[in-house]
Amino acid sequence: MKKVIPVILLALALTACSNQSNEKQSSGSSSNTYHVEKHTNHESEKPDIHKRYKGLKLMTIPSDFRGTWYRSDAFSKSARKLVITNHLVNDSVLYEKVGNFKLDHNSTEQNKEYAGDISLGQIQNKNGQTWLRVRDILGTVDLIYITGNFKGHECLYLAYSSGDIHSALFKDAKTAIKYRKYDFSKIN
Repeated sequence: MKKVIPVILLALALTACSNQSNEKQSSGSSSNTYHVEKHTNHESEKPDIHKRYKGLKLMTIPSDFRGTWYRSDAFSKSARKLVITNHLVNDSVLYEKVGNFKLDHNSTEQNKEYAGDISLGQIQNKNGQTWLRVRDILGTVDLIYITGNFKGHECLYLAYSSGDIHSALFKDAKTAIKYRKYDFSKIN
């Protein structure tokens, strides 16, 4: 029960913050149709990676994480797209914390100073795997992307703050849909 509540709260927060439109794609024949949900940022055309913030520096995301990834779940027959570039996770610019200062989500001043599509990132190496931890700049819950391979497919395992794996993202939407009902919590 303890694991379910943070996952539900995170899912609700992410759903409430995103604007979605559906884009149909076909894989060659009409019987193999699948859907990719496309998330767009309607507020601005491009995130500003040149904006500077006190105590933060622009993070360069390792190449293992970059690319277009897809994930699905047991309740959907579509795949959601995640795009990771040199400095962006979807439309959020990734920064690293420098210096010794505290970020406080209750601070009105910090909420004004760090407003926008920005996230805090951190790279960790654990048990021979590389982890990319991402969270809203003033948030408390981390999304963790872990490099891996699942049944011969390059993937990013998705975990939350505790490090328990909940799902996987794949380079191919059809693969994400194929494994949408797999219980990834079995992965160590």
